[in-house]
Amino acid sequence: MSDLGFRESLAMGVGGIIGGGIFAALGVAAAIAGNAAPLSYLLAGIVALASAYSYVKMTAHFEDEGGSFTFLEHYVDNENIAGIVGWILVVGYIGTMAMYAYAFGSFAANIFPMSFSLLRPVLSVAIVAIFVLVNFSGTSSAGESEDLLVYVKVLILGLFSVSGIYMIFQQPERAFFTGGFLQHGVLSPIFAVGAIFVSFEGFQLLTYEYSEMKDGIDTLKKAVYLSVITSSVIYVLVALVTTNLMTAEQIAVHKETALAFASSQIFHNQLFQAASVFLVSLAALFSTASAINATLFGTSRLTYRIASDNEMPELFSFRNSHGVPTHSIAAVGGLTALFTFAGSLEEVTTFASVAFICIFGIVNFICLKDTEARDRAWIPALGLFGSITSLGLLVMHLYRTNHHMLYYIGGIFIAIFIAEFFYFEREEIEEEVEEIEEEAEKEERELEKEVENIESNLEEEFEK
Repeated sequence: MSDLGFRESLAMGVGGIIGGGIFAALGVAAAIAGNAAPLSYLLAGIVALASAYSYVKMTAHFEDEGGSFTFLEHYVDNENIAGIVGWILVVGYIGTMAMYAYAFGSFAANIFPMSFSLLRPVLSVAIVAIFVLVNFSGTSSAGESEDLLVYVKVLILGLFSVSGIYMIFQQPERAFFTGGFLQHGVLSPIFAVGAIFVSFEGFQLLTYEYSEMKDGIDTLKKAVYLSVITSSVIYVLVALVTTNLMTAEQIAVHKETALAFASSQIFHNQLFQAASVFLVSLAALFSTASAINATLFGTSRLTYRIASDNEMPELFSFRNSHGVPTHSIAAVGGLTALFTFAGSLEEVTTFASVAFICIFGIVNFICLKDTEARDRAWIPALGLFGSITSLGLLVMHLYRTNHHMLYYIGGIFIAIFIAEFFYFEREEIEEEVEEIEEEAEKEERELEKEVENIESNLEEEFEK
């Protein structure tokens, strides 16, 4: 019996999208686009919504789980290509969860009067471990946890946005878009789209296990579309308030805690300032925690699916008696904890943006080509155009600002290709070794027979 209803599915979708991205990536968007950062989130949301259409249509067409990995399996005969996409997705999700855990640890560490550098990694690993245990207990536990986390998060972020906009209107010394809306150039909001794309990837997690939803594809369709729209509205409002309460330099300095600092700028009263900082910090904790939960839920099932198709080690294709892919959960959670404990997540997070832009582009292209799957060609075409444009502009931005980052991202892609190549080559080598061993055993048996015959002949000659 399916356990996830529309409410739980919507919570999973919103939780997967609104995570550490709004707290970590907002600073990047503001640094690139300045006051136009809300427009960047709006444009990215439009591309994500078009991509969501492609995901829903392709899932309904094939009636199969696995998202982009499954779509490629149906369209491409070469299993290496589908396998590479699967590896890229899993590594991208691990990097994204590591970013969420890092942001969680940052906000949580600020609450306690201890050394931030010592406490942050411990808290980051601890929250990952907690949700590994939650996901071990099954689908319904993960869904119920997501309900509570997401609703509190959305409520607090909504209050932050409404009160921030109201107070900007009420305070004569403040004004919207001081210095101009396009202060960093006409193309600046489009440049920022590529850098924040990872903030919109979470909705596709729902396609990995839609069979666990009540009413299947109908629930998936409503949950995916509404989660993208809801998240986009929240992103735009939060970016609008934050960029008008803080300068880009302040956001860059405060990084993951930018929203908490912005909330302190809403009020003059110290008591209200402290209360608003606490509430936004609480929202950050709920937001990043729910994103870890939703992403771990979907990624573990994706890993299970890929391994079941023999394109990852067989170990990850195990499910316990309750149908929970415990080995996949443990592996994905363990690698996430390792990345977040190390603390240097900028390269991995940027790689995740590149990975998801590529994946969205592939899915939109497949949907555009398959006339039986979709009924409106312009929607996947828009998603494909947005993905290609975002990728090109992100690469251009990195080339202009950080060559090392491009080399690092390229290195990760090369490592994935090598891992996929050697995994399949290992299978071929094992098959060849087995054939050689069988041939050797056959020759050994024939040699033993010849020796026995010689011995028998010698015995007969000796007896004569």
